[in-house]
Amino acid sequence: MARWKLVLIVVLVGLTLFVFLNFDIRYKYKQNLPIETKISETKKSDDKTYTEKEVKQSLAIRCIIMIDERLGFVVEDDNILRTIDGGKTWSEAIVSNFSIGNLPDGIVYDFINCNMGWVVIGSTDESNAMILKTVDGGQTWNVKELSGIRNVAALDFIDQDNGWLMANTDGALGSEVVEIFHTKDGGENWIKIMTNEPDKETHGALPFAGHKYGISFRDIQTGWTVVDCGGLDEKMFYVTRDGGYTWHAEKLLIPKGIELLNVGLHISLPKFFSNREGMFWGVSFEDTKGKSKIVFFQTEDGGVSWKPSMPITISGKFAIDFVNLKEGWIISDGYIYKTKDGAQHWEQISTDINLNGNIKFTLVNSNDGWIIRKDISKSGTWHLYKTNDGGYTWSEIEIKK
Repeated sequence: MARWKLVLIVVLVGLTLFVFLNFDIRYKYKQNLPIETKISETKKSDDKTYTEKEVKQSLAIRCIIMIDERLGFVVEDDNILRTIDGGKTWSEAIVSNFSIGNLPDGIVYDFINCNMGWVVIGSTDESNAMILKTVDGGQTWNVKELSGIRNVAALDFIDQDNGWLMANTDGALGSEVVEIFHTKDGGENWIKIMTNEPDKETHGALPFAGHKYGISFRDIQTGWTVVDCGGLDEKMFYVTRDGGYTWHAEKLLIPKGIELLNVGLHISLPKFFSNREGMFWGVSFEDTKGKSKIVFFQTEDGGVSWKPSMPITISGKFAIDFVNLKEGWIISDGYIYKTKDGAQHWEQISTDINLNGNIKFTLVNSNDGWIIRKDISKSGTWHLYKTNDGGYTWSEIEIKK
């Protein structure tokens, strides 16, 4: 009899703990309180790292936005989560009068400081895109519908008032219709300033042929986009000097000594770190074995001239990010390549975290970086990794819902 009483007590205690813990987690979500994360550490052995246990992330992470080493956001299927402690805890952002619902793939964002930022969510159906704006570091978000805009491709703000939005509206094989909008009041109102519809010959418009990759503005007048038509002569920058109304081609000059890059060259959008300092990279796919050569072009005069680095050869899929003109990383084929001198020399770091699948990568500073990976399996599980020691060791983070 005493034994059955003991068993009954144990069962009742277990049920009490289960109910309490589940209530605690649900209460935290409802009250917008911090939600703990599970962290799986990676260890280093013989200059290699290995993950003790791979986490199966329950959330579908569409993108991660890290403003600094502590403040950041995760956009998932039906919410925006916010961290103020570098990913240790997350809370639901307060989004007024809006339910994100089933997010499409078109998500673009930009922050100009730790308080003010914008997220634009496109629509794959007939509904309009939505713009979310925060002025308090993501604690609260104001939501506005963008009438007549559905598919979004790029967003760039240079200050609290002036920003540009690129939307792709239609296209055919190897061609694309895009529209560019400008705001002068921080996203409250948008004016269409350029469209390249094929049946309208508009002076200074972007070409209908080719895919357009993003927009990057240095100041109120000067900006860049990339048009890729599949041939070297048409893989070039288009530059505006009048705030996005008209565009003209600016051919990329390949210096002597790296002519081999002339075959199959793909260039990125310029990334500016100041009004004068910026960088982009060109990639040449060498063969069917997945090898590529990457050359980095730098400017210190606001894009008037570009100075190339010597190419680096990598294998497989890759992701690139730089935090300034000198420091940047390439993540490729299980390795991290780091430079501290503007892509002149590289350090190779071996890592055993699983980088197979679709990779998104963001570098906060020279030490802190984040990786999002989606499995290529049918399950399509998402994984979130973080490093704070320059990529030598990584932690996989699970945000439980």
